[in-house]
Amino acid sequence: MRLADVLARPEIRVGLANSLRAGPLCDHCLGRLVAGADTGLANDQRGRAIREALAAPAPQAACGLCGGLFEAVGGWAARAAEALRGWEFASIGVATRPDPQVARREEALWRALGSASAEAAGPWAAGDLVEPCRQEFGRLLGLRLADLLGREASPKDPDVWLFADLAAGSVAVRVEPLFVCGRYRKLVRGISQCRWAAAPTSVQDIVGDPICRAAEGKDHRFHGCGREDVDVRCLGERPFALQVLRPRRRRLDWAALADEISRSGRVEVLGLAPCRRPMVANLKELRPEKTYRALVRLASDVDDAAVARLAGLVGPIRQRTPLRVLKRRPDLVRDRQIVSLRWRRVDGRTIEVEVRTQAGLYVKEWVSGDSGRTHPSIAEALGAAAECAELDVTAVHVEQAS
Repeated sequence: MRLADVLARPEIRVGLANSLRAGPLCDHCLGRLVAGADTGLANDQRGRAIREALAAPAPQAACGLCGGLFEAVGGWAARAAEALRGWEFASIGVATRPDPQVARREEALWRALGSASAEAAGPWAAGDLVEPCRQEFGRLLGLRLADLLGREASPKDPDVWLFADLAAGSVAVRVEPLFVCGRYRKLVRGISQCRWAAAPTSVQDIVGDPICRAAEGKDHRFHGCGREDVDVRCLGERPFALQVLRPRRRRLDWAALADEISRSGRVEVLGLAPCRRPMVANLKELRPEKTYRALVRLASDVDDAAVARLAGLVGPIRQRTPLRVLKRRPDLVRDRQIVSLRWRRVDGRTIEVEVRTQAGLYVKEWVSGDSGRTHPSIAEALGAAAECAELDVTAVHVEQAS
């Protein structure tokens, strides 16, 4: 709604005039009483327009509502800039803790405006005309800081948050994590994806430690698009996101870091780049199909006719939670799909299998049958006990899942 139309309403003019008679109001606090009008204007611009419309003089004393808070924005910005010294960031958000005394005066003024209206549902009854003092101050402080430091004011997902306590006159800084995304290949067996006491090291540490050092962070967390077992290589490219806590630096040489990580010979990273927080949630929602190479060892010889029965495994699989993970997973029955299957005989008791599966299928148990908990299985199709001697993830089909 246009400010001119709002000020043309008699009940609003009366309410604003009464507010000015009750005590001095600065242009910011006066303009906030009709903040819902002409949202392209700043509140102090609205305040000046109200004075002109009511022929009201400028206040001769400190604002009786905010106590001169908005005149001190520059000082607050200087203190905030000092608190932010030493932190590298591109965007900043500002949150405020209100001064209880200012909040009480403001709410009393709003109540007076509402009760003074002759209508039960007067112009201030819905609450959509006004804006709280803390909200305007936080916005203006953010803009002043952004201008002072050459950074972006961002109320959503900033690199750092500044907290201004309007009663105590203090500021505090919260540094948001640095998020990094990419794809990894785990080239060796015997390391876990995330930190685990039973494994000598992890993909998380091999990837995260160099990045955390470069960012001068406190620690890091790892988020993968699924995971492989400790004894399984991931030769396909698995998407991941790394979360570096309290980083002092954010502009890093990503190509050099990728080279450093890949020189470990255990993990290779590709497409290393900074990302934003929503990337982690997006990653967790992906359910891509995967292709595996499994080396299957049999307890007894099988003939070619038995091996040919493997073709019948393409299609639905019913799998109950494997015995090996039952302590940490609910005992459920899941329906999964074998999408495609190829094989070759290595010798009389060894078969190499390449299988593409729906996300969430336990391949080792699909090989062995897991004491009948997975049906059908390779062991069942061949009529011989079978175990998965080696397993590699050869492709993570993200393009199909996204």
